[in-house]
Amino acid sequence: MLYRRPCRNRKAASLRKITMPKLYSDIDINLCTRAVAECFQGKWTRNDILTFIEEWAGIDRVSLRKEALDGSCLLKAEAMDVIGTELMDVVEAVERGENLGDLIAPVIIDERVDGRSGKIRKIATLDIWHQLLGHVVKLSIEKLLNARILPTQHASIPGHGQTRLKDQARRYLHRDSLQIKCIQKTDVRHAYGTTMYSRVIGIIRREIPRAKRTLRVMEFLGTLAPEGHLIIGGYLDAWLFNFVMSYALRAVLSSGHERRGKVTYYVSRVESYMDDFGIMAPTKSGLRKAVKQLSQWLAKNLGLDLKLSTGIILLLPTEAEEGRKKEQKASRRACPGLDMAGYIIHRTYTTIRGRVFVSARRQWLRAWRELQSTGTLRLVRAQKIIAYNGYIVQSNSYKLKRKYHTSTLLAIAKAVTAFYGSQDSKRRRERVYAQFERYERYKAGFGAA
Repeated sequence: MLYRRPCRNRKAASLRKITMPKLYSDIDINLCTRAVAECFQGKWTRNDILTFIEEWAGIDRVSLRKEALDGSCLLKAEAMDVIGTELMDVVEAVERGENLGDLIAPVIIDERVDGRSGKIRKIATLDIWHQLLGHVVKLSIEKLLNARILPTQHASIPGHGQTRLKDQARRYLHRDSLQIKCIQKTDVRHAYGTTMYSRVIGIIRREIPRAKRTLRVMEFLGTLAPEGHLIIGGYLDAWLFNFVMSYALRAVLSSGHERRGKVTYYVSRVESYMDDFGIMAPTKSGLRKAVKQLSQWLAKNLGLDLKLSTGIILLLPTEAEEGRKKEQKASRRACPGLDMAGYIIHRTYTTIRGRVFVSARRQWLRAWRELQSTGTLRLVRAQKIIAYNGYIVQSNSYKLKRKYHTSTLLAIAKAVTAFYGSQDSKRRRERVYAQFERYERYKAGFGAA
C-alpha cells in the first residue's frame, strides 16, 4: 500500500490511498483446468494428446473423436476436470520439491533446415506435462505480461503479427509529428540460446515477489530447459522472451539527453518482431547513441549480444517518394524503407521483401503452367497459392496481380482445397463412426464374457 503524503485527516487519507494492482493470479484448481483447456485447444484429435487423455483421464479416443464429430463437449469437459486435478497435484509436488523425473520426459531438440534462409533451426519437443506447466505459469503471470508487453511488439502475441506491424510502422512513418528521418534495424545474436531462465525469473521475482508458487514452478521449468536457457518452440518461452524484450524497448525509448531542463529523446518509435528491432529516430547522431546504449543495456542486464542488421537508413520525405513514382525507369522508383516481417515499409507504400517475392513468383508461374496444361491445380500447389496470397493483399502490388493472374489462381486454389477438405471430412466421419461401432461391439462382447 502506497501513500502520496501523510495527512492528519483520516477520511482524506483513506481517499488518497493508492492500491497497487495485483499482477498475478494464484495457482489453484480452476486455473489448472483453464491451462488444460488452453493447452489442448485445437489438439483434441492428435494421437499424443489422445494417448495422454486415455492414460490420465481414462476416456477412450474413439469416444472423443465421435463426440468431436457430433459437436458435444461432455467428454472434453470431463477430461479437462480430471487432468486439471492431476495438474494441480503436480504443481503441489513441484512446490514440495519432489523428484518428477519419472513423470516428465526430457526436452528433445531436433535440428531442422529453414527452407527459405537455409539456416539450421533447433526446434524443441516438450513433454505434455511440461507444456501444461508452461500454460499454468502463463495464466498465472498473464496480468503482468499484459501490463509490461508493449503495443509495438508483434511476434507470438494473439491479435498481433506481420500485418499489424506493417500497418503500425506505416502510420508512424507517415506521422509528421514524430519527425522520423532515419531507421536502423538490429538483431539479438542467438536470442533464445543466451536468455537464461535465471535472469528472467529474477526480473519476475522483483515484479511479483509474493507469487511464491508460480516462481517455484518457473524454477522447476528452468531445470528442465537444456543448458538453462529459453526453449525454442516453447509456449511459455515465447511469452517470457517478449516480456524481457519489453524492458529493452523501454530502455531505448527512454534514452536521451537533458539540456536547460528540457529532455530530448533520441528515439521516436521502436518496432519489434521477437528479437528484431526497427529503431526510428529523427537524427542520425541520436540513433547512433540510442543503439549503443541499447547494446550496453542488453549486455549488462540480460547478457545478450546485439548485432546490427543494417546501417542507418535515411528515409525520403513524403513528397520525394511521391515524385519517384513518376520516374520512367524502375530502378529510379525505389525508395529506402524498413525491411521487417516480410515487407519493406515506406512512408507512402508497402512492397514485398525480395526474397519472399522470388519464392511466391515461382509458385505463381508454376501454378499458371499447371492450370494451362491440366485445367486444375494439385492440392499442394493450391495450398501454396493461398499461403502467399496474404502478401499480395497487404502490399500495393496492383501490376503484379495482372501479370501473374493471382486472382484467377486464388479462386481455383480455394475451390481445390474446399473439394479436398470436404472429401477428407467425409472419409474421416465414416472412419470414426465405423471405429465407434466396432468399439461398442467389443465392449458388449467383453462385458458378456
